[in-house]
Amino acid sequence: MPAGDRFDHLLADLYGGALSDARWVSAATLIQETIGTIGTSLTYVDLGAGVEPRIHLARFFVGKEQRDDLQQLYFRDYYWRDEAIPRLRGLCDGDLAHKSDLYTDEEKRKSSTYNEFRLPNNTEGGLYMALDGLDGGAVVCSFGNSTERGGWTHDQIEAIERLGPHIRQFARVRQVLADARALGASLTRLLENGRSGFIQLDRRGRILEANDRARSILLGRDGLGDQRGVLTAENRSENERLGCLLAQALPPYGAQGTGGSMKVTRRKARTPLVVEVHPVQPAGQDSRARNVGALVLVSDPAARPPVDPDLAAEILGLTPAESRVALAVTSGRTVAGTAHALGCAENTVKTHLRHVYRKLGIRKQSELVRRVMSLGALRQSLS
Repeated sequence: MPAGDRFDHLLADLYGGALSDARWVSAATLIQETIGTIGTSLTYVDLGAGVEPRIHLARFFVGKEQRDDLQQLYFRDYYWRDEAIPRLRGLCDGDLAHKSDLYTDEEKRKSSTYNEFRLPNNTEGGLYMALDGLDGGAVVCSFGNSTERGGWTHDQIEAIERLGPHIRQFARVRQVLADARALGASLTRLLENGRSGFIQLDRRGRILEANDRARSILLGRDGLGDQRGVLTAENRSENERLGCLLAQALPPYGAQGTGGSMKVTRRKARTPLVVEVHPVQPAGQDSRARNVGALVLVSDPAARPPVDPDLAAEILGLTPAESRVALAVTSGRTVAGTAHALGCAENTVKTHLRHVYRKLGIRKQSELVRRVMSLGALRQSLS
C-alpha cells in the first residue's frame, strides 16, 4: 500500500475509533505498524500545577491486542509513584520526550516503576508525546521501544509528529463522549443523549439533526446559531474559524476529512462552549446515518459529571461496596458520615476500609486519598 494511502487509512480508523472501540483497536495497530513501535497507550489526564494528576481516559495496546491487564497493573501499582509523571508537566503541546530521560540514573537503578514495569514490558526506551487537551487537560501518547535496531530514526519521529494533531483530536472527542457517557453510542443514540450537545451535518455541511441539548443552544443564539440550516458562530472571527473546521471535515471528492476543535464565546456565560468538529464515514444500514458527513459535539467543560464508583472499583480491583466507601472517605466524610450516606453500619464501613487497605497494600488514609484521587476523574470502561 502506498505511503499516502496507508496514512489516509490510518486517519480513517483513527477518526472512526473515536466513535467505535473496534476501530480504536485497528487504529492503534496501524499506528504501531506505521511508526515502528511495539506498543502504544493513550491517556487523557489533568496535569495542572498544584493538583494531583487525574486520569480521564486510558487504553494500552501491544501489537493487535488491547492490554487491559497491563493498564490495570500500571494504574493500580505504579502510576501513583511513577517518577516520570510529575516531569511530564514541563512538556508543551507537540513535545516529544524519551522516557529514559525522565528518570535519573539512581531511579533507573532503584525505581520500581522503571525496573518492574518498564523494563519487563519493553517501554524503557520509548517516547512520550504531550498534546493539549481541554481546559488544563493533557493528552499523553506513549510509545513503546522502537522496532528499529538502532533506536528511533528521523522518519519515525516525523511520522509521530505528523500524527500528533489527529491523535489530539481523537482524544478530545473521546473525552467529550466519556463525559456525556456516550462512548460507543451510535449516531442515532447520540441524538437521544441529554448530557452534551450533538449536531449531525450532511456532506454539504447543512444541519440534518440535533439533540435537545444542541437544539436549545442553537435556539438561544448565545454563541452558536442555526442560520437557514447552516451552523454559525455569532462572533465573526469564530465563525470564520468554524467554517474552516467544517471545510476540513467535509472535503470534496470523497477525500479523508480531518477534525478540529475551537471555543465559542457566550454573552450569557463566562465559560465558552467547546466545539469539536468530527468527520464521519458512511457505514451501516441506517439510511439517515449514511447521510451524515460530520458530527459536531458541543460541550461545557465546567459541567462534568461526578466520579463513577464502578469504574474506580474496576481499575483499583475493589468491590463496588468497597469503592463507594473509599470514594466517600477520600471526599472528606468520616466513618460515621460515610455509614449514614451509604445506609450501612459503621462497623461495615470499617470492614470495607480494612479490605481496601489490604488490597491496595496501604496502611494510612493519606495513602488512600492519594491513590483514589489520582484516578478520581476516571470515566473509561476497561472492557
